[in-house]
Amino acid sequence: MVEFMLALPLLLVLIYGTIEVARLIFIFSSVANASRQAARYGSTTGEVDNVAYYQNCEGIREVASESEYLIPFDEINITYDRGVNPDGSPIPISDIDPSPSADTCPIGDEKIRNGDRIVVQVSASYEPIISIIPIKPLKVVSASAHSFLVSVPIVGSSMPTGFFAETSTPSITPTILTETSLPTIELTSTSTHIPPAITVTKGAPTITYTPTKTFTPSRTPLATYTPSITPTPIMCSGLSGVSHGPLIFDDTVMKMEIYNNTGFTLTTAQIYLEWNHDTGHRSNTDPTLRLRQILFATQTWNGDIHAPSAYIPVFYPVIPTGISTIQFVFNQNYDLSDGTERIIINIGTPGCTNYPVDSRN
Repeated sequence: MVEFMLALPLLLVLIYGTIEVARLIFIFSSVANASRQAARYGSTTGEVDNVAYYQNCEGIREVASESEYLIPFDEINITYDRGVNPDGSPIPISDIDPSPSADTCPIGDEKIRNGDRIVVQVSASYEPIISIIPIKPLKVVSASAHSFLVSVPIVGSSMPTGFFAETSTPSITPTILTETSLPTIELTSTSTHIPPAITVTKGAPTITYTPTKTFTPSRTPLATYTPSITPTPIMCSGLSGVSHGPLIFDDTVMKMEIYNNTGFTLTTAQIYLEWNHDTGHRSNTDPTLRLRQILFATQTWNGDIHAPSAYIPVFYPVIPTGISTIQFVFNQNYDLSDGTERIIINIGTPGCTNYPVDSRN
């Protein structure tokens, strides 16, 4: 009995210590799971009640709060960044604090683009149930980040459809000679009077006439020749296909050369563009870039687009043979390229529909 009384305090301390360590591990696990699930929810593609998931701040916090079990969370902060630098520091978005401890939700549509990240940080405080040893409350913090997509360009990658262009070879079509417009057949009936042979019999006499027919022949139609169509293949891959040069930045212009070696003028089905719309211009007042004009082989598009990426509306220029240049003109100088720039030209001519001109390929 004495031995048990001596060992009991140590046993109680051991049991209590095990409980507290388990509580601390459980709180840390809850906080980590809450930030991870909330960031995953915020990076989901789509909308809920006409609000994008990455802008649904209340929904993100509700998902994080589902992991609250032993104690309530102190803070659930939501912010955004553009990834991390090689040294691990976050890359900021214009006017957005990328620090996980900041709360900048929701973010405007004009500031985001494909590849941006949503960062959710959850924090909670741990305190012992019984303060046997004076320990200050511990703050348990976990932050998770997930990239999200704003738009997805869709391009083809299958083999060519084997379209054939048109050249001419002769085929046979009958026509009528001009000498006689229509064939004619003339029937001439003549009669030769033969004296009747009269035979007297008991009945009445009979008279017999013998008619003769003559025919006049006419000309028959002859054949002439007119051209028909024989297919010739168009290939948009390889040395005889369509390729491009590098992206070039010159003052307010981003441009790229197009090499059409097919020997045929091609039509475009769609043009897609990505650019550094929020920090592309070096300025302390207005670093944004707005797309104002597109020039391509004497064809022009005019508009005003401020977005991280865009499909150009109602602009389907033709691609001439040889070398041509497509130019995208912005409202200010394009000073800062961040590596997200991209041009995709989808070709509408059959035989080339599966070979888009992509500046990244």
